Amino acid sequence: MSVNIPSKIKPSMVLAIDLLVNDPEAKIKDVAEKSGVNVSTIRRWMKDPEFVEVFYQKYMVVFGSRLPTVLNSMVREAEAGNVQAGRLVLEHSGKLIKRVEVNNHQSPFEKFLSSQASDMEEVEVLEADYEDIEVLPQRPVIPEKPPTKKELSTQQKKADRKNEKRREARRWRQRAKAVGIARPNKGRQTPAQRKAWQERVVKREKALNIPLKKS
Repeated sequence: MSVNIPSKIKPSMVLAIDLLVNDPEAKIKDVAEKSGVNVSTIRRWMKDPEFVEVFYQKYMVVFGSRLPTVLNSMVREAEAGNVQAGRLVLEHSGKLIKRVEVNNHQSPFEKFLSSQASDMEEVEVLEADYEDIEVLPQRPVIPEKPPTKKELSTQQKKADRKNEKRREARRWRQRAKAVGIARPNKGRQTPAQRKAWQERVVKREKALNIPLKKS
């Protein structure tokens, strides 16, 4: 694995990275002294994204070079009967697929709810006996107040006037039909329109010498 070193990374920075990678337990003071810089400079470099990226790449190269030694050690442990070591070796080689049952990993709150649910008693739901249910009384019906004689008289007069208007309109339609005048268009007419139509009827009756009738 090659490491891409940007032009911004100075030789002193590369040296500091190599010292940190090969000796992760090295003190910053010692690394700064061997790199020819002070401690504050090393700490500033550790905050530089490009410095950190090169540091990470170099560390992965060293880490990868150590994996065979680690795996050989695990193989020896597995051959000696270490089951956990054997499992790790098989997983690394792809011979063993680790399956995780998500349902078995519950949070403390979920475990608390499960324990509470198991302790709860079942509640029997009984069907309601509708015969035992008390029915609320109906609201009393208050009878309407009967109209007074004056109100009845007023209603009768209105009805009489309405009927009289209908009879008058019927008589005018009969007179118009007798003299050949067409009935007015359907719909509500204004008083002026109705008067003009009636005058046409009367004028035709005079022309035909038909005796005038009281409307």
